[in-house]
Amino acid sequence: MNRRIMAVLLLGLLACAGCAAPGKVEKDGQAYGVTKGVFRGRWWSYYERADSYIAGEFYKEAEADLKKALSGRTEDAWQTRTYGLHFVEYFPNREMGVACFHQGKLDDAEKYLKNSLGQVDTARARHYLDLITRERIAKGEVKSDTPPVIETSVTDGAVIATAEVAVEIKVADSVGVAQVNLNGNPLPQRNSSEAIAFKEKVPLKEGPQEIKVAAGNLGDKETTKIVKVEVDLSGPTIGIYTPADAMITESAMTRLEGTSVDKNGVVAVTVGDKALAQSAKGEKRLPFAMDLPLHDGENTFIVIAKDVVGNETRSAGKVFKGKPNSVAARLWLLKQRTPKLMYVATAGNLGALAELLFGQDATTAAPLMNIALKSPDPERPYRHSRTLTVCGDAVSASKVASLTINGQPVAELTGAPKESFNKRIPIEVKEGVTQTKMVVSVKATDDQGHEANKEFQVALQPVTMDKPESKMPVAVLGFAGQNVDPATSELMRITTESKLLEGKRFRVIDRQHLQQVLTEQQLAAALANPKDAISLGKLTNAQVFVVADVFDRDQKGIEIKARAVSTETSEFVGGPLDVYIDDKADKAKVDAGCNALADMFGKNFPRLSGEVTAVKEKPDGDEMLLNWTKEDGLQPGAYLLIVKQGEPWVDEKTGEVLEPGETVEFGRARIESILTNASKAKAIKRENENVKFEKGMAAITM
Repeated sequence: MNRRIMAVLLLGLLACAGCAAPGKVEKDGQAYGVTKGVFRGRWWSYYERADSYIAGEFYKEAEADLKKALSGRTEDAWQTRTYGLHFVEYFPNREMGVACFHQGKLDDAEKYLKNSLGQVDTARARHYLDLITRERIAKGEVKSDTPPVIETSVTDGAVIATAEVAVEIKVADSVGVAQVNLNGNPLPQRNSSEAIAFKEKVPLKEGPQEIKVAAGNLGDKETTKIVKVEVDLSGPTIGIYTPADAMITESAMTRLEGTSVDKNGVVAVTVGDKALAQSAKGEKRLPFAMDLPLHDGENTFIVIAKDVVGNETRSAGKVFKGKPNSVAARLWLLKQRTPKLMYVATAGNLGALAELLFGQDATTAAPLMNIALKSPDPERPYRHSRTLTVCGDAVSASKVASLTINGQPVAELTGAPKESFNKRIPIEVKEGVTQTKMVVSVKATDDQGHEANKEFQVALQPVTMDKPESKMPVAVLGFAGQNVDPATSELMRITTESKLLEGKRFRVIDRQHLQQVLTEQQLAAALANPKDAISLGKLTNAQVFVVADVFDRDQKGIEIKARAVSTETSEFVGGPLDVYIDDKADKAKVDAGCNALADMFGKNFPRLSGEVTAVKEKPDGDEMLLNWTKEDGLQPGAYLLIVKQGEPWVDEKTGEVLEPGETVEFGRARIESILTNASKAKAIKRENENVKFEKGMAAITM
């Protein structure tokens, strides 16, 4: 009995030794050095108590407990098993570094923090390493005499062919790059780094532009790099000297001769698969010539000129081989000159009609100065939501002397009687309101003083669909707090989700529905490893789901790092996206941070309106081209809807339109590739078997 009592007393003494000094302390009425449950004297108990000491700034006491924790388990990890199925966040090396730093033990702090980073890369460890470097610079132990070095993928003097360019930025500094700004806006980064890289999209306007990158290091040395670029949204001008526009000949060959000009240089001129002229460096004026064989009837040739940055212009020419005074020749010429009058042309009155329109000899009469537009069509609404393409031909009997588009002169003229032009004009958006109409004015004069002018309004009608099924379905699975109060993590998730809903860009699957589909255990698994939870994402009928980690940063700050994961490929398709909120108790700052996160997410998946420009019928699914280019930010794999406008509601008595026709889905397609002047897609669904995809149909990205 005495032995049993002595054993119990001995165990009690050992237990007290484990929980002895320094023990619980108080500061400003708050207790520190405490644990949630019973102090068990195990490594996780010491770690938990040390964390409590650090929160109260009792760093010496924290150091003592962390030594005990490290003697039991030495590796940092996001999840470490304690006993049974219990897991805890465990960063003894990192927190030892924090405790040592605040006691002025810089060498020890650096050793522990680097050891932690070697096991798990965390922003908190990086933050304190930065503080150590700043401390050493202040003491003169580390020299910081030179500013950071900045490199950009866009070089000074570069010519860019898009209204938005992806800029790769590399910044290096031996003591650590602390911050980088692009055109005055800070770029997100996880503390400092000796070398850091970004890839950012920069919006640009046509003409000379500047891209400004500024960077600072931990020693507060700063440097700025300004890159001057030329934004070129206009294709080369093509001048055709021969053959004359809409020429009729009995010859077996015709001479194709002309010149292409571009202020930044023309690299190639082709017709069909034949190269007419080439220049590796790009010539501002590139002449071309070739003899083309003709077959009986209509012959069509398309000349394509490409400039140094990939802008293209196309010029279509037609030659008719046959008897000049034949009915076929006269009918063909009538079709070229005045296609809208073709319905009055019959075999019985063709000759008289042709003479009435063109004079005594319809086949040889010189055309008046004329502007023929290929885009836009004044009689059709324009569907693209970002840029308006103005392209066509200016044709004269002698040579075109001047050409302006919306008041801007086209300086690169060839001096030919036919000048083909191509220009993209950004569609302005002011305070969230997009233009509904745009004036298009094209003016041309020839060297004889003849003028041609086309001015009209284009109805800008990008496709809009607010039906839930037309929008990309997104599931916000949850924000996992790492050493963060669950209520704070849930607040960040709810706020970000509400900002996504406010933007009306996505169909956000609400939390209640997620809980009906998935168990909490499944949700926890999805948050722990998104790649293992793809099947769970599919259960929600989402195309992507959003996951995020939430980190405490010192006393007030919090960082959110989010990613979008494809439910089809399990690849990260958006992100990482991160924001930093320096005071999680400030509702305005929380709203601003979560709004920025939602905005960045939306930019990864642009909602675009456009139209089908060509269709090829295929047994396994029609192929089609759409008028979206690289600058629109679309990525392969994106889904789109082919839509049509339904019949409007009309008052039978007055003819008044009571309600415009509803936009309804016609079919679906998937983007296969992004080409120079278009996007290629493949049809994956039709609303019914009789549906036929056609050129001119409206489209919208999901």
